Amino acid sequence: MDAVHAASAATTLRLSTWGASKAPQVTSFVAPFIEQVEHASGGRIKVENFPDGALVSEQDVPTAIQSKVVDISLTTLGSWASIVPEAGVLNTVFFSPTGEGFEKAIGPGTKLFKTLDAGMMKHDTKMLCALYNGPVVVVSRQPLNTPAAFRGKTIRVFDRLTAQIVQTLGGAPSTIGVADVYPALERGTVQGAIGGLEGAVGLKEYEVAKYVLATNGVFGLLITGYVMNLAHFVALSADLRKIVLDAAYQVGRTANQAMVDAYQIELDKMREHHATVTVLEPKTPNYDAFKAALAPLVRKEKAGFSPALVKTVLDSLQ
Repeated sequence: MDAVHAASAATTLRLSTWGASKAPQVTSFVAPFIEQVEHASGGRIKVENFPDGALVSEQDVPTAIQSKVVDISLTTLGSWASIVPEAGVLNTVFFSPTGEGFEKAIGPGTKLFKTLDAGMMKHDTKMLCALYNGPVVVVSRQPLNTPAAFRGKTIRVFDRLTAQIVQTLGGAPSTIGVADVYPALERGTVQGAIGGLEGAVGLKEYEVAKYVLATNGVFGLLITGYVMNLAHFVALSADLRKIVLDAAYQVGRTANQAMVDAYQIELDKMREHHATVTVLEPKTPNYDAFKAALAPLVRKEKAGFSPALVKTVLDSLQ
């Protein structure tokens, strides 16, 4: 086949991301993944990149993937929690591996990753990789360093888990998209916002809210990843499917390390911009207070999933 016919026969995959375009889950994954897939496929796969929510917003990824609006997308696992129990069980307070232990817990080939992939495939979606975004942070206009400080406050949340955390602490959750967090904080529509640290830095939330609570796993983890429409994945030839998976697995590992390395750097950036950062350290009064306040939620979470699924998660943390 000559170059002209090869080009015309190429499969084009549309890849979508959202949020801060300089966040490591984007910069460390997208370009290396595209390069590896296109090179390894000899041009039989072309990847079109749609950054910054140009094609799909964060909250619309599950619908867009299942309806084939996009082929591959960055996603938060929490956005699948209501329809995929295997994603929901990771979007809990009790699943919080360290950055160094993340790949061991849910990297490609692990029982937990295979369990998640199987659950996603029931909803027309192929799991390409899971990414460690670290513990969520709470950016706020006033200090929110104790459970009592959340009472009566309107807090931006981005998924079911963060909404349940805010409700358990006596606050009012408000679901708004990542691009709307800055103006909502600026206007005082919300008094605080829960989200990923990279997004908070990338979107310069420190300009309108000078307090940061680094939850250190007490609120669970923010886990993102890349997913693909299952029908489009299956439609690829076996060798091309392997190329896509190999690239996702290999680049995902590299991206995870970059994201672990970036976390402390991002906290320091918040400090450089004169934000007051509080880290919940184990065995300190505030840490213990939050753990105690969220204990009823942990019991409720564990009761909401099958014992086998909970055991798979807890075993992954050993």
